[in-house]
Amino acid sequence: MPPLRALTAFEAAARLGSFRLASTELGITRSAVSHQVKALEQRLGVQFFRRDARRAELTQIGHVYYPAIRDAFDQIESQTRALRPTANDNELIIQVYVTVALKWLIPRLHDFERRYPDMKIRMSTSYFDWDFDEKNVDAGFILARNRSPQHYYRPLFRSLLAPVCSPELIRGPNAIKTPQDLTKHKLLYVYTAEEDWQIWFEAHGVKGVKLSDRLAFDSHILAQEAAIEGRGVAMTVGPFATEELKSGRLVQPFPDFVPHRHQWQFACNGEDRMKPKIKRFEDWLVKQVASDPALEAYREKGKAK
Repeated sequence: MPPLRALTAFEAAARLGSFRLASTELGITRSAVSHQVKALEQRLGVQFFRRDARRAELTQIGHVYYPAIRDAFDQIESQTRALRPTANDNELIIQVYVTVALKWLIPRLHDFERRYPDMKIRMSTSYFDWDFDEKNVDAGFILARNRSPQHYYRPLFRSLLAPVCSPELIRGPNAIKTPQDLTKHKLLYVYTAEEDWQIWFEAHGVKGVKLSDRLAFDSHILAQEAAIEGRGVAMTVGPFATEELKSGRLVQPFPDFVPHRHQWQFACNGEDRMKPKIKRFEDWLVKQVASDPALEAYREKGKAK
């Protein structure tokens, strides 16, 4: 194992592209940085920098070695930060869509509060943001569309599409019996997720369907409520109409599900994933998902078209 001081000097010089800047950052002289790097090179029998360059220019082998050292230092920094207690270590801000919060998460949070009575939970409910809001929250329960390499994601369950409607719409002369019959009814949709209906119709071979712009919603829960009132047919993206289906206020005209292009994910900043409060919530959330019988169809062995 090379000396840590030598590795520190090498990493700083390689990252900053300058022995002088590395010396300023490390609080030592430029010659001390050069000495540490040279000692490392002699120990390993390689040359990391071209000495005739004005800048600290890496050689080919230096370019190969640097990412490994940088990753190791990042891991040390991340784990050290996770160990340090801060004033808000007992406050957790969770990004979650309003439909998920009302229909799935809130009814289960009492278990988390019982297990961790010292924790304070704040929910940031979102109608529009599909991606992780790293500046304002600690963790997210989201349908991630654009995944960042700086974030940590853990798949929870598949997002499956299924139309739901009032029982009245599966009876009478205009009863919904085939996917094509849906074109006779108003399709209720979320205007930030118009693709949901398009994906479902494509999977069933129905073409040329256009969504009306006369009645659109900013959340799936509002679309579901309109469907209960008989205003049309709504699309679900998860187990968020379970109680309505059990009670008979909504029905699912077709038994199959169509996989969405995205999955429901736990998300957080990659460097924060081992913070105790975030790890607690992640582990708890995963266990809740695993123990929920309503999610059986949303796991990989579920029936999907």
